[in-house]
Amino acid sequence: MQTNRKCTWTAACIFITLLLSAGVAVGQQPNSLVVSANGEGSIKFGKESFKIYAVVVKLFEDNKAEISLVTDITVFVNGMWSRQDDTSTEIALKITGGSMNGTLDGGGKLLLTPDRKAIAGLNLQVMNQTTKKIIKADFVAKK
Repeated sequence: MQTNRKCTWTAACIFITLLLSAGVAVGQQPNSLVVSANGEGSIKFGKESFKIYAVVVKLFEDNKAEISLVTDITVFVNGMWSRQDDTSTEIALKITGGSMNGTLDGGGKLLLTPDRKAIAGLNLQVMNQTTKKIIKADFVAKK
């Protein structure tokens, strides 16, 4: 009978440990994320301005970011991302390039919805190193 008690006790400990670790795993946020939104905004290239209709952002596990701004033209920007903690809805962006890597330098913020499954807003300010022009983008998602 003692062997059965030991087996039962061991099985109960393993079961409780699995339940506790499953709760921890559910609370963690994924390290990569793809979010998008339709909305309204603008992007300014020097004196030229275009309306932004949609934004798609891909955040990868290695902290690389790809941003697509859908306007009359589609603008692709890449860089790095970071956030203070897994529950934060604000993500800091460091822009390092566009269609030609190394030509852009700047940063901005990606704002997520409270459930962190969609974009609430986006602000970018970067400088084109080739032309020395400032590029500003502001976007707010439709609710």
